[in-house]
Amino acid sequence: MKWFLMEDQTVQLIGLLIFIATYILISSEKLHRPISALLGASALSILLIVSQWPFEGHPIEFHTIVAKVEWNTIIFITAMMIITIISSKSGLFQYISILIVRFTRGNPRTLLLSLSLLTFVISFVFDVITTMLIIAPLTVEIYKILEFDFRPMLIIEAITANFASISSLVGSIPNIVLAEKSGASFLDFVVVMGPLSIILFITAIPVYYLFARSSFVDPPKILVEDIFLLDPNILVEDRRTFFVVIIGLITLVIGFIFGSIINLKAAEIALLIAACLLLFSGMHPKEVFEDVEWISIYFIMGLFILVGSIELLGLLKILGEILTPFLELPLIFSLPFISFGIGIISAVVDNIPISAALAPVFFDLQEDQIIGPIQWWALVIAVNIGSNILPIGSPANILAINLSNREGSPISFMLFMKIGGLLGLIHLFLGTIWLLLLSTVI
Repeated sequence: MKWFLMEDQTVQLIGLLIFIATYILISSEKLHRPISALLGASALSILLIVSQWPFEGHPIEFHTIVAKVEWNTIIFITAMMIITIISSKSGLFQYISILIVRFTRGNPRTLLLSLSLLTFVISFVFDVITTMLIIAPLTVEIYKILEFDFRPMLIIEAITANFASISSLVGSIPNIVLAEKSGASFLDFVVVMGPLSIILFITAIPVYYLFARSSFVDPPKILVEDIFLLDPNILVEDRRTFFVVIIGLITLVIGFIFGSIINLKAAEIALLIAACLLLFSGMHPKEVFEDVEWISIYFIMGLFILVGSIELLGLLKILGEILTPFLELPLIFSLPFISFGIGIISAVVDNIPISAALAPVFFDLQEDQIIGPIQWWALVIAVNIGSNILPIGSPANILAINLSNREGSPISFMLFMKIGGLLGLIHLFLGTIWLLLLSTVI
């Protein structure tokens, strides 16, 4: 007997209200995002169990809800965090940063281009959160040494990380979530989105220079002289660990590119490399695992349970029915609807929960042959590039702002939007044009 005699529509309505309230809490950050996600996930799980919501002819149980978690994604993110932590502790990224500063001779224009390019390259191997955890602290230290204002550069790096991520399956958490449902491989991302990411980078550089031109001042001569006294080798405490990490990262990229040939997924490759680095780096596992961002992992787990619960309630099917008329329009109308419509929503809510919610909807629409690969790529563009429009659109943006605030130089909402909003809209337009051209050959 049901504990509560509720109609199915009543249960769905309550579930929808819980879901909306959770997303509002996540986007407003009134509570820490993992707390909001886990509270919402718990509330929806309890609703399903207490109402004895039917699943395959039986009342639903908790293990059915937990099965909705994309464990491949969770394992991949955890493994990549381990790889990043070991790489950072090896001194590799600090070594590269010193080389960059010496190469640029402290010239602010060359430095901007070099750090932007480094962010672009790192985004090919790491997700945007990891990229910012690597590049942002180094940028702050470099700019403090040169007595430059680091705020414009942090914003530029966050924006670059977001749009550069479209060319890599592992470039962002939304990509991983979407690839799991769409079946796109690492090579698919490189071939389809790689050329576009280069176009976006080229178009962004002039805008970056215009945005940061007020901070282009030559550093004091004595500081430039001190830069050339820096020996990057002093940052390498253990040469064995240093070279093990380099070999590990090269193997990781090769594995991502060719792994699909032998049916290896990105999660399996990342887990193997993480295990090998733990084994051969000489670092104690405890000091590595203590630095893992468990908060982010639990946040994503909460999102998966949250989205899985509303999928079990049948709400995602209803959302799919609402979207279907728009997605059935000719591509010249449906692609802008996805890229701009969902892109702007991603800027307001955050691209990770939006991806988690829409991935199963697009999967069902693909199964029904309503959409094809081109709409999936439009969704990739929307959630990654759209997140640049507002400071709250991506974890990369939030990390840049939080770090700047901790350093006593706050990044205002309007300062970020001054470049993020402009470039976000320009890049969404270019991305849509790219897909329209691509649709003639796919």
